[in-house]
Amino acid sequence: MAKNSRPEIDNPLANMGLDDIVRGITTPGKDKEPVVDANGDPAAERETKRRKRGKKALEENLAKYTGISEQGFAIWLPKEVKKRLELIRLNAHRNIPLRSLAAAIIMTYIEENEANLNEL
Repeated sequence: MAKNSRPEIDNPLANMGLDDIVRGITTPGKDKEPVVDANGDPAAERETKRRKRGKKALEENLAKYTGISEQGFAIWLPKEVKKRLELIRLNAHRNIPLRSLAAAIIMTYIEENEANLNEL
């Protein structure tokens, strides 16, 4: 008796993670029509600045804000936020000043989400 063999269907999403699939859906692809100016020439594409991502950006900001001896300005944080910062600091494999950690986290977030923050 012959086996029923199904034809294999190539799944382009098989080797992609969920974040890659979502990013592919939400970001404009290269398959869209090119933008042309009034003369019919291709419009110059804007240079987008590359943003540093994740741990590398946090490490750079941490190095930047560690060892600053100026007084700075006081801000009030809710108790829960301060407790979370202290947990991060305690779980780190090195001694990080709390003020430096807070400044690095805040500046990393601001740098990575500047466009969204300007729309507030």
